[in-house]
Amino acid sequence: MGRTGLGLEIRERSIRIAFTFEGQPHRRTLELNGRPLAPTSANIKHAQRLASEIKDKIRLGVFSMAEYFPANGDTGSLTVADQLGLWLGAQRLENSTLAGYSSAVKFWTGNIGAKPAKALLHSDVLTALAARPDLSGKTVNNYVSVLREAMELAVLDKVIPTNPVNGVPRAKHQKQPADPFTQAEAEAICAYMAKHYHAQVSNYVEFKFFTGLRTSESFGLRWPNVDLASKYIMVAQAVVRGEDKDTTKTHVARPVLLNSRALAAVKRQAEHTRIAGEHVFLDPRYGTGWTEERAFRRSFWTPALKVLGIRYRPPYNTRHTYATIMLMAGMTPAFCAKQLGHSVEMFLRTYSKWLDGGQNDLEMQRMEAALSGKNSGKKTGKAG
Repeated sequence: MGRTGLGLEIRERSIRIAFTFEGQPHRRTLELNGRPLAPTSANIKHAQRLASEIKDKIRLGVFSMAEYFPANGDTGSLTVADQLGLWLGAQRLENSTLAGYSSAVKFWTGNIGAKPAKALLHSDVLTALAARPDLSGKTVNNYVSVLREAMELAVLDKVIPTNPVNGVPRAKHQKQPADPFTQAEAEAICAYMAKHYHAQVSNYVEFKFFTGLRTSESFGLRWPNVDLASKYIMVAQAVVRGEDKDTTKTHVARPVLLNSRALAAVKRQAEHTRIAGEHVFLDPRYGTGWTEERAFRRSFWTPALKVLGIRYRPPYNTRHTYATIMLMAGMTPAFCAKQLGHSVEMFLRTYSKWLDGGQNDLEMQRMEAALSGKNSGKKTGKAG
């Protein structure tokens, strides 16, 4: 037992790695499930590979003490907050997703962050959630998912033997049904926008009502993806939280056919932006692309609905409106789903209420006709 050339100290009942990092000497005893790693032949070979890997990373300037030795090498003092930070730092996330994850990390850190990861109990998680009855079911599920994944990483890293978050029941939450505008409301909004606002604003609103694009997709639409001659657009980019993305929410580019209303709107828009820049729709006040929906809602959308006396729904509901217009026109769900970038299953689940179009009224008219005939028959029988 003793030192090796790779910075290992083979002791009677343990293995220790010695290295210098940022000018400071470090010695760390390797552990498994909180106990020193026994100096078996296999474990020594593993330690040699680990020591070599650490030396290479230090040399390349990419070594992380937290990655190899959480909480300065003492996994017993690793807190839930430490583990959440370690997990979050190991994720490859877009900014929009990172914001949601960070919110969950903040919640858990404020409630159980100081608790040692090894001491976290299933009941601790339930108690923290019970203290916040104001959280929606969807938010609770999102928060629990983040904590579960963070603690699962601790299991894989051999910091804890089992995941205390497993088995936390999913909170029930009711998904809000689609709430489209009627076609008459859509027409009134388009007419008001055309009369009172800059042409670029009215073009944008009419285009959204008659293509059903997601807000991020409409902000990200670029002229190279608009084919006026063939009457279609290729939805392939998006703008999320002010950041241009070369992909859509579903990570699948899709062609969207343009009906006469959408085609007319984008042709009018071409006069304003086709030569000036790459994005189709710009904020006319500044001549720049739309980065987020709040400014549009505050300056144009909300005031228009208030003046018109139309019940408020967010601009995203123009998408629901186009879906229902297509269904009421008798178009097949498969075609509609493809235009909106949905799976057929999701489309049917969201818009099943409108699948019959005007057929419900026709069926009820038949019933009333039958009832009327039956009643008249009874009267005739009595007269006879």
